[in-house]
Amino acid sequence: MNRRDVVRCASIVVTSIFAVGTAFAKEKHVGKKDVWKQYVGKPGPSGWRVNVIQSDPKNHGPDGFNHHDWDGDGDLDVFVNFEEGGYSRLYFNPGKNKIRGLWTDYVELEKHGKCEDSGIGDLDQDGDVDYVANGGHVFFNPGRKDLRNPATWTKMTLFKQEARNPVVSDVDGDGLNDLIVGAKAWYRQPATNKHDAANWKRYELGEAIWPMSCFVTDMDGDGDNDILVQERRRQGLFYYVNPGKEKITELWPVKVIDAQPSGMFAAYGDINGDGRLDLVKAAEKIRIFLRTNDNGTPVYERVEVDLPAQPASVKVKPKPKGVAIFEMNGDPAYPEILIIPEFEAQLWYLTRVGKGRWKNTLMRMPAPESRKKMDNAFLVDLDGDGDLDVATTEENGGWGVIWFENPSIK
Repeated sequence: MNRRDVVRCASIVVTSIFAVGTAFAKEKHVGKKDVWKQYVGKPGPSGWRVNVIQSDPKNHGPDGFNHHDWDGDGDLDVFVNFEEGGYSRLYFNPGKNKIRGLWTDYVELEKHGKCEDSGIGDLDQDGDVDYVANGGHVFFNPGRKDLRNPATWTKMTLFKQEARNPVVSDVDGDGLNDLIVGAKAWYRQPATNKHDAANWKRYELGEAIWPMSCFVTDMDGDGDNDILVQERRRQGLFYYVNPGKEKITELWPVKVIDAQPSGMFAAYGDINGDGRLDLVKAAEKIRIFLRTNDNGTPVYERVEVDLPAQPASVKVKPKPKGVAIFEMNGDPAYPEILIIPEFEAQLWYLTRVGKGRWKNTLMRMPAPESRKKMDNAFLVDLDGDGDLDVATTEENGGWGVIWFENPSIK
């Protein structure tokens, strides 16, 4: 064999090895996307199990969760936006007998482009619940008769850029729902020609760089609704003070609750049984804000709770992301605080054990390390058994749209 043949053979061998390596890498990648199939529906030691509504093998990135009984059959359906896929789907609940399986009955709306958040509400005063993708794209519900025909959903585009946290609420008190977008502006619902974007006038609230949570609630007890915002980049946890009807279209004053900018989602509710609305912020440590006054500018006592030790299969430091407040352990005196970690870690909850003291409990569901990137916690009774389950979305691990089934601990 001459030198040219030797070089040629070596080249073939290297190419073959590279091809085999590439094929193996692809096979390994595909395998990781299918790992959910080994664990879906299997309860952990605490009874909680993970069910899949729609898997995500192609990284379309489900990133928003909305529930309502759109078809009127008594079961809760689910509207989900896919961030990277650029589309949204309405999944119809298959009923109690098939609730743990994949939800294969759905309608996919016209593509709207990259979308990180979505919301729902009646935006044309016809009694039907409409859908908002990323703030700027409104899809008007055609009614139950035409619900499954995507062509009958009228699309109205107010703007095309991303704006997180679309919230439907009557901002100006005129009896019509308005649309809050990006936690920094709102669009007033017009009296007529509601499907024409030109008739929706925009008003600025203030500035919000990267809002994670946006709630409409009366923060100061004066009878009108303020807007509570958790922003992760610069502003932290704050609220816009409703200036009253005469100044409702002007910029709203801002009250800062916690200036720490690195937190993720937030939740509010009474967590210590005193009748006041407290706040919880998912951050490097769980930040609890216990309200100490009833009216006027809120005054809070801040408590920080360390994170729990994770199981051996978890190789990352957990990053708290999603948060919800609800009863989980059968003790009705105080609700628990549920935490969803963003990356490859086990969910846990906090239980009040004394004044200003909480303990952590891992939920011990199978294969926490396989869920790569999760989102906020959405409380919903999907299986209709009378207790709240927890829904979220998962990206990059193949799980997709998932819900954690409550084992009804007594």
